[in-house]
Amino acid sequence: MSTDESSSIENLWQEIEELVLGLAQLSRTEITSQTFYTELLARAVRGMSALGGILWVPDASGNWEILHSVGVNPETNPKSPLSPQEIEQHRRLLSEALQENRPVTIPARSGLSEKHQGKNPLNENLILCPVAVEGHPAPCMGILEVVHQPPQSFAAQDGYLRFISTLCEISQDYCQHKQLQKLQELESLWEEFERFSEHVHLHLDSQQTAYIIANEGRILVNCDRLSVLQRTGATYRLIAASGVDAIERRSESVQRLEALVGCIQSLNRPYWIMEAEKKYPPQITEPLHAYLDLASSRSLMIFPLQQITAEASDKTPESRQQNQPDAQELTIGAIVVEQFHEVTPGNTVLDRALAVSRHGGTALYNALQFESFPFFPFLKHWSHSPLRKKQMTWRNLIATGLILALICMILIFTPADFTIEGTGALQPVEQQNVFATADGIVDQILVHQGEQVQAGTTLIVLRDSDLELEFSRVRGEIQTAQKRLAVIQAARLELNATDANALQQANRLTAEQEELNERLKSLSDQRALLKQQQDALTLKSSLPGEVLTWDLQEKLLARPVQRGQRLLTVADLKGPWILKMQVPDSEIGHVLEAQRQSKSPLHVSFLLLTDADQTYQGTIETIAATAEPDEDGIPTVQITVKLDHESIKGLRPGASVLPQIDCGKRALGYVWLRRLFEAVQREVFSF
Repeated sequence: MSTDESSSIENLWQEIEELVLGLAQLSRTEITSQTFYTELLARAVRGMSALGGILWVPDASGNWEILHSVGVNPETNPKSPLSPQEIEQHRRLLSEALQENRPVTIPARSGLSEKHQGKNPLNENLILCPVAVEGHPAPCMGILEVVHQPPQSFAAQDGYLRFISTLCEISQDYCQHKQLQKLQELESLWEEFERFSEHVHLHLDSQQTAYIIANEGRILVNCDRLSVLQRTGATYRLIAASGVDAIERRSESVQRLEALVGCIQSLNRPYWIMEAEKKYPPQITEPLHAYLDLASSRSLMIFPLQQITAEASDKTPESRQQNQPDAQELTIGAIVVEQFHEVTPGNTVLDRALAVSRHGGTALYNALQFESFPFFPFLKHWSHSPLRKKQMTWRNLIATGLILALICMILIFTPADFTIEGTGALQPVEQQNVFATADGIVDQILVHQGEQVQAGTTLIVLRDSDLELEFSRVRGEIQTAQKRLAVIQAARLELNATDANALQQANRLTAEQEELNERLKSLSDQRALLKQQQDALTLKSSLPGEVLTWDLQEKLLARPVQRGQRLLTVADLKGPWILKMQVPDSEIGHVLEAQRQSKSPLHVSFLLLTDADQTYQGTIETIAATAEPDEDGIPTVQITVKLDHESIKGLRPGASVLPQIDCGKRALGYVWLRRLFEAVQREVFSF
């Protein structure tokens, strides 16, 4: 071997060593997997002066797919395209090489061995080596394929194998390094989760818990701002924000954020990731842009705060976004995660935000439940009172016991008015709902809202095209039959009574005349029935009164209606009035018991919502025998209250009132703590 050849080989091995050492150093840096494997392929191709390199990985179904590639791809090379059969043999060769679990060289147009079915379909050599590929949640095994020209010696081929094996070992080190980083991040994340969970469940004060969720949660999620909102009915109220000591309720940004969260949570989605540039449903687009204009947030995520009463089987972020919330989750609020710079929300951010929402929801629910206990303000004040910290002597204990006994005696022996509340509305007694008598179209509306009508006044005229067509048909058939009957009668008068043929003709005409008479009778009955149906399309008032329905022309004119549909209401506002009130089925027992003990009807006092300064009186007239569910599905009992309408100012049909039924006298303690006694009786003493 000449000196030049030795120097060339030495330079080549030095270059290969630099490629390997450089890749080993890269594997210890914080580069992405895509950058690492692109660099691995580039160094493998350059070190062997190969035609190309491909990194293959199997998918979930076992099919091979390309993760990275450099240079020539044997399956898509336009200079020598492969047939589907050759591609199938090539893919089978990859699977067999993965099963062998060692680097191998495949000569052109051959396979691993005669017993293997895979085959190299190229005219070049292939080097196949199993390689560990970084993936989520764990690495997977793939195949590094290098396409190169056949070497001139077996030593060179062996050197190629050792070079590729070294690169694959570096890939294994890279995967282990990434797994170690993930484990370290997971350990740090668990420490942060544990610290957040300890802090958020430390107190039973809702305001303090909300501030812990906002400030500690912001650190855990690693966001710019985290806000906590509490649900009150269908609205949401901001109660805490990270980095803010007090919430300014009059702030426009606070009001817009509350409106945005209320609109979004009404759509019943597990969480939202929102940006100003994206399109959203129209009901939230306007409040979203209105808030982002003030807050200058680049993106925000909204998660519900829920009290979970049963664990769901699938808790991944993707499944929670696709599925509806579990029916056993009670939404008590929401958190808003905001970023003021460009950030792409990943699975880590979602997992952390979901953890904050789950732990924070449970902690806030417990705090709110604790604060809902009776006498909570007094107990809270007593817990911080300096008297509680002093040592109690026997004299103090006796004095305290006497005070408590005196309070109990006052609560037991002091009578108080016992009332049952409900909901209701004022209605006139004489009231008629006018319904459509048939399917049709509203042709005429002869009255308007507020107009006085008399009994028999025509209100609405309907039109039924099918009925008109049928009436025209029957009328035409009647006219045809009448004309034919006239012709028969004329023909009978012209016949000669002495002629035998004329006699036979007369008999035939007589039979046809009888048939026509029967048909005319049937058609007349049909016309009378159709006439009744047409008359029924004219809707009239059955009582004198005033039209109550608003904007009849806009709602009904020229519109189709169905039989039984309510069209308008007429009521006699000058006649007697009643109060129709609803009492929950759980409260009606007290009313019935008071009714049995009273010799006269129970008194009802009520306030008009339009005139809360004046209290009006009435007496119970009837109590329904059965309970029916209201709009919210709660069983209620209907009660009719008789009242003096002349003493009530501004009577308006359907006016909402707040009624109270006087059920006599009860102990003051029972009146104040009735719901607590009933809850204890229901939960403790019921079996």
